[in-house]
Amino acid sequence: MIYSESQIRTEALKELNNSASGTLTTSQLIELLENRLKPTGKDAEIADGRGDTYFSQKVRNLVSHRDQGPGLARLGYATYDADEESWTITQSGRDQVT
Repeated sequence: MIYSESQIRTEALKELNNSASGTLTTSQLIELLENRLKPTGKDAEIADGRGDTYFSQKVRNLVSHRDQGPGLARLGYATYDADEESWTITQSGRDQVT
């Protein structure tokens, strides 16, 4: 299955909601989502000119697209701490996945 960025946003919110602190780093999100969703096909391939998979790049796009369109921060579902490279779910984000 090829995961869309929209699906990854939803699944990331679920992981944040399940986290005891409500906060996870992008690296933790990648690991948790890869373990649970088990990307295959193109998503499991190493991206051209990169050292990570297409799937992990989509998860990393949560950061670069956070303030655009349906980005997690723009929608108010999570906040991003650049110093810690971490996401924290908001109540609005919790409401989306419960």
